[in-house]
Amino acid sequence: FKEPDAAEPFYDVEMEAMRSRESTTMYVDFAHVMRFNDVLQKAISEEYLRFEPYLRNACKRFVMEHRAGENRAPIISDDSPNKDINIAFYNIPMLKRLRELGTAEIGKLTAVTGVVTRTSEVRPELLQGTFKCLDCGNVVKNVDQQFKYTEPIICVNATCQNRSRWALLRQDSKFTDWQRVRMQETSKEMPAGSLPRSLDVILRHEIVEKARAGDT
Repeated sequence: FKEPDAAEPFYDVEMEAMRSRESTTMYVDFAHVMRFNDVLQKAISEEYLRFEPYLRNACKRFVMEHRAGENRAPIISDDSPNKDINIAFYNIPMLKRLRELGTAEIGKLTAVTGVVTRTSEVRPELLQGTFKCLDCGNVVKNVDQQFKYTEPIICVNATCQNRSRWALLRQDSKFTDWQRVRMQETSKEMPAGSLPRSLDVILRHEIVEKARAGDT
């Protein structure tokens, strides 16, 4: 994406900003996506949960290929599955109130407004685990965690059949920072005579510890 009066593509400049602050998060203006391709912006906004892994992989490839021939340290030096580029959209056009969130928003890219009332401590979260079978020593990689600690269903070694004896290989697994934030609707958003609604929000990666109690 390139602005009409810009000398170079917008996200080449964003890449240099990522390099200077040693960040692994690419911030994408959703207004740029809307101007670039209407089909793409509808797909992202309507089925974000489905497309988010592909968006992250595309950003990772873009970062790894960015000016690869120049003599500078890459943001990601290899194609290790334990190193990711995360994507964060801003300027999402529809800003919803907490009371407007319902089942229709599940899986969609949605922006909500509220006031932070409480934050938890930052904890590690296992995203993808690499496990060693304690019976035959076989290694099973990239086991996605299903919102709880998830081990392989069965050993891939046809002669083993282990289902329960596993050791997590921490060095080969993918972790991230995790924080829970509680947000509450503002007084001007509440209908008369109603109590304020609250919502717990999970923050991951580099946006942990950015919100403080009292922030909108």
